[in-house]
Amino acid sequence: MTKKIRSDLFFLKQYGFNDSLLQTIFQLSLDPIKSIFNNENELIMEIESMFTEKDRELARDYQKYKSFKFELFNTETFFKDSSSKIYFKYDQNDLTAVIPEKIMPLFMYSKGDVAQLSLDKKRVAIVGTRKPSEKSIELTKKITQEYVHNNYIIVSGLAEGIDTVSHETTLSLGGKTIAVLPTNFNEIYPKTNQDLANFISEEGLLLTAIGPKENTYKSSFLDRNKYVANISNLVIIIETNLKSGTMNTIRNAFESNKKILFVDQGDEAINNKIFEFGGEMLNDK
Repeated sequence: MTKKIRSDLFFLKQYGFNDSLLQTIFQLSLDPIKSIFNNENELIMEIESMFTEKDRELARDYQKYKSFKFELFNTETFFKDSSSKIYFKYDQNDLTAVIPEKIMPLFMYSKGDVAQLSLDKKRVAIVGTRKPSEKSIELTKKITQEYVHNNYIIVSGLAEGIDTVSHETTLSLGGKTIAVLPTNFNEIYPKTNQDLANFISEEGLLLTAIGPKENTYKSSFLDRNKYVANISNLVIIIETNLKSGTMNTIRNAFESNKKILFVDQGDEAINNKIFEFGGEMLNDK
């Protein structure tokens, strides 16, 4: 029964129902389909209050939902890929072991070698600006090589710049890398990294909180940074600005009690900000 409930919650989420509603249904041990489409929510205040206007509109037509589910199940390539996996927030697995419940979304999705998430693996996030200097690119290659040779899995966010260099360097050395995406697997961002994403799915692991029918929002990029920080044992900062996605990753690493190492930014204000988050400066010579 629990497996069926998880399946129902997954398809309902892809259809557009909100996480808070679906989580409440699960926590109250209710039947998701009956609770949403049979008006049983009117009898349960905890459920009724969770419905948004969008949820109410979606709940008006059960047959339309059934058609959506049938089409998604039969056309989505994710289900036909043996290397794909869905992680549920309330299961015990390698992912829920490293991402706290308060951060973990209802579902996360992976493609590739899930052994890279094992607790006995060492993972280091190497992150930085999308527009790095030549010096930063060379430092990224050097630092990535050092950690790959020390059997670390390299974690990054598949963004342009430092992320791309760290992923590509790892693969060129025969190492393992995890790319945490802000999009689903059908809409790789940036598009120029589609081939890189394909290679990582074959040689490493792709990970995302965005399901096949879900949209990416600005908040998706910030959430991606949380997951990068939480699945890593330590975080290394190559180059960043005071207000940036990388600084957001640093903040998340600090809040997750992760070790933070960083290259001298050549800017006292930026260095001091990273020091405030417990960062330790690396010798980049």
